[in-house]
Amino acid sequence: MVAFPRSEVWIERQHDRPFVADRRVVTLYNRGDRYRREAISREGDRTDWFGVKSALALEIATALDPGVGRHADRPFRFSHATSDPALYLRQQLLIRRLESGAIDPLEVEEEVVGIVAETLARAYAERGASPARRRFSEDEHRGLADRSRVELARDIGAPLSVAELARQVGVSPFHLCRVFRAQTGTTLHAYRTDLRLHRAVELLLDSCTELSELAFSLGFSSHSHFTETFRKRVGVTPSAVRQRRMGPAEWTERRRA
Repeated sequence: MVAFPRSEVWIERQHDRPFVADRRVVTLYNRGDRYRREAISREGDRTDWFGVKSALALEIATALDPGVGRHADRPFRFSHATSDPALYLRQQLLIRRLESGAIDPLEVEEEVVGIVAETLARAYAERGASPARRRFSEDEHRGLADRSRVELARDIGAPLSVAELARQVGVSPFHLCRVFRAQTGTTLHAYRTDLRLHRAVELLLDSCTELSELAFSLGFSSHSHFTETFRKRVGVTPSAVRQRRMGPAEWTERRRA
């Protein structure tokens, strides 16, 4: 579990000294950890947290530190790490989007992997620990990115998760997310969204498929989700494209608007 406190608390872990956790601290828990929490703030003990499956936590940790594999039941070596406003904003935005339901499962998993990985990297850096990462060649990185692009394009409407994609290309989720972004300049979710929108342009111009049916076939959660994503990325709505009545000048004006 990875927890982001929203109020100040004392935390005392078994076999560890107590420490104060507040908004500048991210706390890390292995399965079965025993601890005691005592609220400091008048707000009580308020915390947002992500429950990460043991296998995924071990994959993320092992990608940073292969030695963790010797202690598979305790992938988190350290009890906490320091946060900053950017990391805090990242997890707060994720939680709010989860609550609204306006987020793709691939994006959820990719963000959780990224947040956990960044937190672990901070924990190592703050203690002067240098994880012994496996070294990959540039060719291996390019090959991994290319294989991932093939799998993403194979069925752009499928609800493929980061974990599933990582298994298909033979690496850990963390390594996949990090390498793919370094090689392509974008995230897995953003890349797949672009593939979906390119296909959407073709379908909007060449078919009479209802917009709601088209949205679901491309993997969007709803008509409104599709419309909003398309408008943000393309500059016009899908219905405007479907009308096919805009000349070049009007198209340009609408994009600027």
